[in-house]
Formats: sequence, C-alpha cells, structure tokens
Amino acid sequence: MLRMGFCRLALFGGLMAWALASHPGATLAGPAALNDQGTFEISIAGNNIGAERFQIISARDRIVAKAEIELHTKQGGKTLAFHSFPELVLDSQLQPLSYAWSLEGSGSSRLEIDFTTAPAKALYHTVNGKDDHREFLLAKDVIVLDDNVLNQYEILVDRYDKTSRGQQIFRAFIPQEALPGQVKIAETGMEPVSLNGESKSLRHLVVATDLARIDLWADGQGRLWRVSVAAARFNAVRQK
Repeated sequence: MLRMGFCRLALFGGLMAWALASHPGATLAGPAALNDQGTFEISIAGNNIGAERFQIISARDRIVAKAEIELHTKQGGKTLAFHSFPELVLDSQLQPLSYAWSLEGSGSSRLEIDFTTAPAKALYHTVNGKDDHREFLLAKDVIVLDDNVLNQYEILVDRYDKTSRGQQIFRAFIPQEALPGQVKIAETGMEPVSLNGESKSLRHLVVATDLARIDLWADGQGRLWRVSVAAARFNAVRQK
C-alpha cells in the first residue's frame, strides 16, 4: 500500500514488489515515435470494475502519455469510485521528463515529479491536505510504471529490444508507492489470443519480479491489447 496517505484502489500495480538491488538496466535501441489511443475494459474475477481511456502522442522532441481511469469497488457494503488522471511526459529517447497524477472521488490526492533534476524532485499532496516533498536518485532512463496505469506498459513494450530478445532488466519507479527498483521482461513468442470475439496473433511478453508476474500481449506495432495478472484474477482488454 501507499506510504503517502493517498486514497486509492490497489489493483495489479500493488503486486509489483520490486527487487531493490542495483542492476544495470537495458539500454534504449533508438529514438521512438509513439502514437496510439484506445480504451481498456478492466475486470477482476470476471467482474467489470472500470476502464482506462488513454492517448500516447509524439510531438517534436517529446512524447505525452495520458489517461482517464475510472474504477469502482465495494468495501464494507459501500461502493467506492475512483477517477484518476495520470500524465507522463518523455523525451524522444523515452526518458521521463515529468509525471503528474491526480485522484478524484473517494478521497482526493495528487503528485507531481520533475525528472530533469538530479535528484528527481517529487511533491505528494495527500488526502489529509498535507504536502510531502521528496527526492529520488533515479537513472535518466528509468521506466515509470505507476499503480493501475495500463498504457505505461505499452511504453515498456516499446523499450524492449526485439533484436536482442531474451530477458531484459530495466530500472523502474512506482510514483504512488515512492518506490524505485527494477523490472524484468521477456518475450515468449507469437500466439493466438481471443479478444472481443475475434482471434489475433499477438506477441506475448512476461513482466516479472520475485513476487509478481504480469502477462502482456501486444501487436507487431507495439500496441498493447491485453494485460493479465493471474494471481489477482486481473484482466484488462483493449476495446479499440
């Protein structure tokens, strides 16, 4: 759970217990030009709990990945609704420049991070109205994988070097958890996947830590179509 006093719904993101040992990260293959938009329907144990509508836009020397995420769950006989807005700005080499996240609904909170400074500077505005200023020593090419933000895994897929293949290790950071570490990703090959009543041939990639496994399926253009965490019975399927 979050250390900052945020009010949020922990889904698959909360499973990512990063190994904190220092390890060289995989390097970037070259400049990126990402443009994509779509909607993920999100479910747990077959029950719909919300959706993520996202855009990834390349413009000049930067890439902006933003989303509107609506989630709902029942706790203590009450339905809690969460409405969050993550926005990640990267340079053309997929190195993060800034990140902002805000939450509306059952408690409000927000965070802002500037990755252009060393150390990176973060401001957490918690549900109790207090501001918490923090600094993090992060690599310039750190991958941002925040809790419950699916489109950031599409950026991870793009970072994966298809030429080298095999398991690759990246330095990572979970903003809502204020937690740096590393993530491992490997591609297992192409496989048929049934989505929305039709079969697609997709790349299957596995993201792993010591305690969690996240399965990703993406097409040949790197567009993410499905995210699954079997241990949490979590499933997200792209609708368009």
